[in-house]
Amino acid sequence: MRAILTIAAATTMLAACSGQKDEGPTQREQIGQTWKYEGGENGRPRLAYIGSQNTVQTMTAPDTFSVLLVQPLKEGGADVTVKLVGAPFTCDMSDCRITATTDDGKSHEWKGRMATNDDGIAILPSQGAYEAIRDAKRVKVNLIVDGKEKVAPFTFDVSGLNLKG
Repeated sequence: MRAILTIAAATTMLAACSGQKDEGPTQREQIGQTWKYEGGENGRPRLAYIGSQNTVQTMTAPDTFSVLLVQPLKEGGADVTVKLVGAPFTCDMSDCRITATTDDGKSHEWKGRMATNDDGIAILPSQGAYEAIRDAKRVKVNLIVDGKEKVAPFTFDVSGLNLKG
């Protein structure tokens, strides 16, 4: 009887020690897959962002995902940045570009420059990325992951973007 109680106590302790601690939501869960807004002036958002619907496995993470950031400009329009979370972002410094497809079937090629933290591409406003995102319900963005060898599509449900506040 004593042996059974000892085994039961040891099993309970092992289960308690090996259980995962609740560390709160992951970065992907915090970003989410619907538009989130950070405040600006006069009730207008300073920044809108959304996470991709899907993840891909890369050499550095099993759940690499992408984020679209849209920052309104005072003169109208918006800056768009596409980031990669979980894997290094790669682009040719002299020719930093990505391709995207909107739900109307149109293909877009957006040129830009490496984002400040080297984790994405800041797309030039002249490329029309904001207008494509604003007018679409879904956007699929193809990003290079794992060096220059693999391109992965990331899908965003972009409907409902509201930069007017």
